[in-house]
Amino acid sequence: METLKIPTNPGSPYKRSKTQNGFGTFGPPDFAATLAQVAKIALNAVWYQKWVVHLRHRPESGGGIVHLIKENQGSGLGGSVNKNVLNSNAVQQSFNRYGSYLLSQAFPEGSPAHPAYPTGHGTVGGACITVLKFFYDGDAPISQPMMPSPDGTSLLPYSYTSTDAIPMTVNGELNKLARNITFGHGIHAGIHWRTDSDASMLLGEAIAISVLQDLAKTYKERFKVRITKLDGSAASISN
Repeated sequence: METLKIPTNPGSPYKRSKTQNGFGTFGPPDFAATLAQVAKIALNAVWYQKWVVHLRHRPESGGGIVHLIKENQGSGLGGSVNKNVLNSNAVQQSFNRYGSYLLSQAFPEGSPAHPAYPTGHGTVGGACITVLKFFYDGDAPISQPMMPSPDGTSLLPYSYTSTDAIPMTVNGELNKLARNITFGHGIHAGIHWRTDSDASMLLGEAIAISVLQDLAKTYKERFKVRITKLDGSAASISN
């Protein structure tokens, strides 16, 4: 954000000051410390949800159940799988390629051993982008966006597509960043369900807003900061 010269949130108490800048509060040290603090709290919260509340199994274990049923070894199973899954083109294509109905995995060691729902990456991602929205102006445009070259060794001017919002804004890119983190790590690798990722970003956002509302009471400066949430609605944090 600092490198891109993104302005601070309009609600910052130092936004219109001609004599002072934020530092320990509403300045770079505060930005970095709050990100780390909220990330830690988000991880503790998602671990509670995983182990104490949901205990959702991983897609990998779901693939194991499908494999047993398709190989006529599922008579001892205590559950069932919808026929839409068992007879899907995806299952058959996976078998044709790998010779097994087990779910292919991007990681050679397979899925993590802890429950699937929600995702740690998504929860931390949702929490951290909310902190960045709190400190920076989410409506600020990102001028001259860049993208990696085909060989990944340099940056090129971004080529806009018909689905891009023009101009790109800080909020829009932060929302995409959170989704890319959780989908890239979990969905594309085959270790999470889609709903794991969808819910985790909202959980992280809610955690961050709650923490920021508590932290607001510790600031000496009076302020009211408005942020735009993932669903497009507004949230206000003040003291």
